[in-house]
Amino acid sequence: IDLRSPMAASLLASASFAFLHTPTLIRPAAAQPLRPALFPRLAQPAALLLPEQLPSALVADSLLDSVGGVAAAGVGAVLLIALLAGKGNMASGAALMVLFLGGDPDERDASGANENKLLKEFALSITPSAWKKAYQGEGAEDGEPAALLDLPAWQGEEARELTEPEAVTCVQQMQLAPITVPSVGPVETCYLSLTPEAPAEAPPVMLIHGFDSSLLEFRYLTQPLLDAGLRVEAMEWWSGGFTARAPFTEAISAGKAEPWDLIREHQLAFLKRQLGDTKVTLLGASLGGAVALDFAATHPECVDRLILMDAGGESYAQPDPFLTSLAADPVTNLFQWRATNGLLPYPHVWAKEEGWRQALQAYLRSGGYQNRVSEPLIRTVPQPTLVLWGEEDDVLPVEDAFKYQEHLPDCVRVELIPDAQHAPALENPAYVADAIVRFATAADVREDTRQPQPA
Repeated sequence: IDLRSPMAASLLASASFAFLHTPTLIRPAAAQPLRPALFPRLAQPAALLLPEQLPSALVADSLLDSVGGVAAAGVGAVLLIALLAGKGNMASGAALMVLFLGGDPDERDASGANENKLLKEFALSITPSAWKKAYQGEGAEDGEPAALLDLPAWQGEEARELTEPEAVTCVQQMQLAPITVPSVGPVETCYLSLTPEAPAEAPPVMLIHGFDSSLLEFRYLTQPLLDAGLRVEAMEWWSGGFTARAPFTEAISAGKAEPWDLIREHQLAFLKRQLGDTKVTLLGASLGGAVALDFAATHPECVDRLILMDAGGESYAQPDPFLTSLAADPVTNLFQWRATNGLLPYPHVWAKEEGWRQALQAYLRSGGYQNRVSEPLIRTVPQPTLVLWGEEDDVLPVEDAFKYQEHLPDCVRVELIPDAQHAPALENPAYVADAIVRFATAADVREDTRQPQPA
């Protein structure tokens, strides 16, 4: 089989773009903003693009030029992996990553392999307009550039280009301070600390963002929580935002510590610095849910009640730890490819931070939170817990919400969030904010009978 033939071009493009650009080959029920995962959870076989649907020869040349070693790979292996990937097999997904995005991330980036205009143009050409805002923001391709924000140097140049009002407010509220993590020493930490004008008689709310995310994930929630009298505390943990990465990355890469232990230490040091011995309502979103579960189980003295929102723990949007580690370099290359081509979720303004790519790589090589948080730990979490879940989550199955209900010792209830996928805080923030307020301010969470506000 000629790898440069139209049929091979179609197969290679289809298989690779299923992972380079998650929404390309999945036929959703409706076009809604994508929330990318490390590995997409394919609910149905991916459909191959037909040759007449793409400039096959050009795409084949581009793919073969930009992913070294594909031409040398056995054609039978390529076909088998692609077919397995079409069946939604995560193991084959990891294999595809290795095949198409292999190589040392630093060397790949330095070589310019990520700066492939044809691949970017092709990805954008087949991305529905409803999804583009998730990557580029409203009007990202239109109009004159806005005036740059006046921000401190540690927030970088990309943050200065933000124009969305809530995003601008959020970055302007961010602070930076050294927080001492016992295992590694001082870590320059980006955080929010917001105090309401009229405090409610309720614990402060502490928010934990997801993997490679930031405090911007909560930009639509903070004001409604403040308006309800809730103090809000949140920090950017190792994988995302503007918090320094080097102390953790160096310790983990040297085998001196595990990511989850350092992240838990960091969260505890931050909470003690901000609130002393005051208990919090702790919310974890996406992979931040696994962080929150670990923290709540280990430090029950710090957590009054817990909220899990589309939380990793029952399952993860990745293969098992061994394959996650095996695919660490290709997945890191995928993130860098997205960053280089402006295809990370909007507003991703920290990809140029020192050590961003290396931190992602070190986390993935560790195998991730699957090594720490699963059903046995979940069964030890003592706090009353509210589980929130986007009813159309396209990353983690809705069934996980009800597994939490079964496995948590004190799950108060599960609420499915309408008109939301994997990022309800961005997709239906009014519902999420109301649910947090109802739970966090209830004198007795089991007697909270108020109905949520309409979305």
